[in-house]
Amino acid sequence: MTKTNKLTLVLLALFASTISYAQGGSSLEKMPSIGGHIGVLSYMGDVSGSKGSTVYTYWKPGYGFYLEKKIGSIFGISVNGLFGKVSKSQLDETTFRNFETSVMNVDLNLLLDFDNGKLINQTSVFAPYFSVGFGYLSFSPKGDLKNENGATYFHWNDGTLRDVAQNTPGADTISKVFVRDFSYESELKDSTKNYAKTSFTLPIRFGLKFKLSPNLDARMGVAYIMTFTDYLDNYANGGNDNMLYTSFGLQYNFATSASDGKYKDFDFSSLDKIDSDGDGVKDVDDKCQNTPPNVKVDNTGCPIDTDKDGVPDYLDKEPSTLVGAVVNAEGVTITDEMIAAQVSEKDSVKTERRVFKADDLSKEEMDAIMKDYEAASKASATVVTIPEKYKALDLDKDNYISAKEVTNAIDMFFDGENNLTAKDLHQLIDFYFEQ
Repeated sequence: MTKTNKLTLVLLALFASTISYAQGGSSLEKMPSIGGHIGVLSYMGDVSGSKGSTVYTYWKPGYGFYLEKKIGSIFGISVNGLFGKVSKSQLDETTFRNFETSVMNVDLNLLLDFDNGKLINQTSVFAPYFSVGFGYLSFSPKGDLKNENGATYFHWNDGTLRDVAQNTPGADTISKVFVRDFSYESELKDSTKNYAKTSFTLPIRFGLKFKLSPNLDARMGVAYIMTFTDYLDNYANGGNDNMLYTSFGLQYNFATSASDGKYKDFDFSSLDKIDSDGDGVKDVDDKCQNTPPNVKVDNTGCPIDTDKDGVPDYLDKEPSTLVGAVVNAEGVTITDEMIAAQVSEKDSVKTERRVFKADDLSKEEMDAIMKDYEAASKASATVVTIPEKYKALDLDKDNYISAKEVTNAIDMFFDGENNLTAKDLHQLIDFYFEQ
């Protein structure tokens, strides 16, 4: 295993151990984000390039990945891997120098995301980010010193490349001008020093993050990577070589951030422990909600019904009803005499109704009756209605969202099985307590 691969494993292990220490749990919201990027790599060093060239004139493609994890409300850590090439050429009357090298840089960084709720709101669509770190670079410079036929380039002081040296007798007439093929076929090395082709680096990154969705961000950034070697170009001239990487990338966040901190201290697991009617059976297991105080219940939270007549003992005026008997609302067996009495009473009410006339009432009595009727109608119309987006959560269709149904909705949210947002869950909890 190469030194670079070993260092990569060490950095990833360090990243993993930091995450483990920071999260102290295993929920999705504590998992790291992952991202990838592509961009252009530029070299900044001793090879000057052509006149009028800029840092982007000799760009080469680059790509990479990163893992990112928040370790607090403001800071985070990230591991970045960058792969690509850098190259540059200088050809004028005095100098012919060129190089190209593959580079691999892996680094560990301290990250500052500005949308941390203290500098910029967490829900902001746009937010800058900044990081600084320490890394390890591997490179291997090569030069374009020969043409496609293997003939060596000879530099002349008129800025041309030819097939013979300028001081060769008769070179003016026998020389042939070459056009470079830009194929970097020759491995470069210093004639006096056997330098290392690895180096530590100090990367500084700055960029802008765009929220595309709760789980997906786009990033545009610039990384200035300072190295501790002057041989990236195989040419030492009194200063270390550096690189500039300009990139565009996408980042996937395994869990969304809460839209606000309203319920950040709320223990959702406490919903599983609520016993609203105090009967000793938690709401999530209670099949008979709102049991009166001090009423004995079974393990499902329903009042004890010893004789199994459908009327619980605390309401049953006949506690030992025979099996199969038909009972009334008070648990008393219905007899033929009781049925006859009810029929007689019904007929009596009908008779009274026929002889009763509104003319028998005074105006004040009629107004009082109408007032009571309107009040009763208005009270009966005041019914708590489940919002449309929560109706599917009412599994038993009793027009009441129970604690068990709230817990089920939260579980489905974290399993990705419903379309509710974190804000919807906050409002659902509010509705549950307002019912």
